[in-house]
Amino acid sequence: MRRLLHLSPNFPSQFVALLVAFVLVACVNRIATACPFCSAAQRTLTEEITGSDVAVIASLVEAMPEVDFSQPDSFDEAPQGAKFHIEEVIAGAELLGGASDIEVVYFGEDQPGQKFLITALYDRKLDWITPLPLSDAAIEYVKQLPALPPAGPERLEFFQEHFENADPLIAQDAYDEFSRAPYKDIIDLGPRMQREKLLEWIDDPRVGPSSRRLYLTMLGVCGQPEDIPLLEGMIAFDSSIIEPAAAVMTGAAAIAGSPYGVAIASDMLEAEDRRKKESLDALVACYLRLKGPEGLQLINERFLGNPDTEYKYMHATIMALRFHGEETDVLPREALLTSMRLALDHEEFADQVIPDLTRWQDWEVMDRLMRMFRASASDDWIRQPVASYLIVAAEEPGDVGRRAQAALEEVKALDPEAYHRAQSFPGFGFFATVGSPAPGQSAGGGVSETANADEAAAASATDDSQSVATVAEAGDGHVGDAPLAAAEPTEPMQAPSRLLIIGGLVLGVLVLLAVFAALLKGSDPRSTEGGP
Repeated sequence: MRRLLHLSPNFPSQFVALLVAFVLVACVNRIATACPFCSAAQRTLTEEITGSDVAVIASLVEAMPEVDFSQPDSFDEAPQGAKFHIEEVIAGAELLGGASDIEVVYFGEDQPGQKFLITALYDRKLDWITPLPLSDAAIEYVKQLPALPPAGPERLEFFQEHFENADPLIAQDAYDEFSRAPYKDIIDLGPRMQREKLLEWIDDPRVGPSSRRLYLTMLGVCGQPEDIPLLEGMIAFDSSIIEPAAAVMTGAAAIAGSPYGVAIASDMLEAEDRRKKESLDALVACYLRLKGPEGLQLINERFLGNPDTEYKYMHATIMALRFHGEETDVLPREALLTSMRLALDHEEFADQVIPDLTRWQDWEVMDRLMRMFRASASDDWIRQPVASYLIVAAEEPGDVGRRAQAALEEVKALDPEAYHRAQSFPGFGFFATVGSPAPGQSAGGGVSETANADEAAAASATDDSQSVATVAEAGDGHVGDAPLAAAEPTEPMQAPSRLLIIGGLVLGVLVLLAVFAALLKGSDPRSTEGGP
């Protein structure tokens, strides 16, 4: 089989890398067109209803009979479900055949009279899915869903009225609707956003990080200059700076009171620091959208240019810059690149920004990246991104292309495996470049879904790898400080077979789906055939 397909000895590692990137493309393609910093936790109620053949609101009449687990023979008998009375039909009345009562497997301990949303799929008969308990407020909420526009700011306007609802089901569904909405719809909602409420929720410690990310994203659309100080205070807050002064104050108070004040104060400051930074990606993106290029100075000092920045905060900051590089025209490209280059000083993170520098055609860092390549260990994560950068740069005309070709020859000599691995990514389009704007102009505000997905997939691929591996330390010698010499390529680059790549990816995905299906078979708590 290996001879038939002409697979290289490195095929397993290449296949895994490509498969991961393929899956990331599928995920990022959805994310790139939706709320940029939101993550949908579950299907929305609208999706539950529209994805079913029948949907009803029904009240519990009689609970399921208790199952006698001491009698195994009784398991073969047809299960008796809980009895429900249909109060209102939301969808699929024609499939009910006039029935007013239904029997559904439900193991909950709710009292008779409790109302539920119950959906069913039809395949020669109705298979009812596990009922979802509803409060009175949720019933009214669900009844309004079918009449809403299928998309657009008018739809979002309804759901923003239910943020932080006292009923967790309603609040979660409102959030999930926004997390799935195209970012353009969120922008179009701007004039109708409730800015004062957003500011209140952003500063409320009771609001979770996922919701705060959404509110910060929305504030970036509707915010005003007077909102900037709040955001600057959250970004600049540093418990390590405040702790010494707090320790002196609490220590003095401890002389006349409790000796535990210092420890408690320190814990409280650290907790407040974590709270303010737990939505840092959306916070930085919001701040830069309102402040503009001038805001980069604070971001550079606080995170990108700070050698003590924690990995998670560096990652969040880079995500915010990627958002502006692809979705807005707030930051001029050169200012954005200047900030991105600071991440190269962080050894554990440098490999993750090289795909961005590649896509944004930052050829000024070519010599620096080559020095980093020479100084790195053979198993360093930085090697493949640098090789990919050079492969793309080699396609440029003039001096840039000639210098990149010369560097590629050196890369092939130093690390042939990294070179051949890197070839796979340009062949599949992961490092497609974005044209640089004219001097003094900012990046374009719009970007295609494909381009956005390509960039994020390439960056995320190395990001995920970095999270499970430690970057090898670079050598101590002063290596390769001279600029790269131009040279003609001695060997043309061979593009990998797209048929082989795509076929392998599809096969791998099918295998994974089969494994997951086997693992999850019968475990869906909504199944009428399985247990809870």
